[in-house]
Amino acid sequence: MARPAGRAAADEARITAFRELVYRLRHDAGLTQAESADRMGTTQSAIARREGGGTRPALETLEKLATAVGADLVVGVGEILSEHRTIAKLEREGHAVVRRAG
Repeated sequence: MARPAGRAAADEARITAFRELVYRLRHDAGLTQAESADRMGTTQSAIARREGGGTRPALETLEKLATAVGADLVVGVGEILSEHRTIAKLEREGHAVVRRAG
């Protein structure tokens, strides 16, 4: 069982990876925060909080983001997920995939 400090560090790493994913997808789609927010049915300030790491990752957010940037969202859970893997590493290994729709 992970110690509280270890869990907190793992949580922070996941939030950082989520923040980077939100920014990268929006940026790669050529959207401003306001444009992304409009497509997701939220506000620009909510997008800014997500990109700033001020909110915890939520599947609903990722689904809306994927739709907003015209991508498919593929989510996997299980043994491949651990405190030592980032989204980028999982994506490189083919476990977490964001791909363009169509």
